[in-house]
Amino acid sequence: MKTQRNLVELDRAQALGLLERAPFGRVAFISEGFPTIRPYNHVVVDGEIIVHTRQSTAFAQAVIESAGLEVAFQADEIEPHHRLGWSVVVSGIASEMTDRRRAEPLARQVRTWIDHPMNTVIVIKPQVVSGFRLTVAN
Repeated sequence: MKTQRNLVELDRAQALGLLERAPFGRVAFISEGFPTIRPYNHVVVDGEIIVHTRQSTAFAQAVIESAGLEVAFQADEIEPHHRLGWSVVVSGIASEMTDRRRAEPLARQVRTWIDHPMNTVIVIKPQVVSGFRLTVAN
């Protein structure tokens, strides 16, 4: 017998709370005219998503070349066997954080996977935050 599932919408605070605990997310952006998606480690500070990367990455280059790059950031945690969990999508504006006094302590909070020097901090300011949780129906 199949288990019924409910799709429960999350409010902004709930969605950002789940995003805070996610180990990584995916940023979607336009690079050289094409949709591009890349995984990134991040932290959420004061409702903003902080990414620490290299200036040579496609994401950093796209951000630097624009005066405010429209992006989407997505993270989820779906348990594959029972197919329960959550997903959050943030649409917003990404920009390079140029204030080094603010950027350096934030950069240290982001735990990166790659053992390369990181030199660019990008902040995503959420405009639209949506999310849902998949739960077992009562």
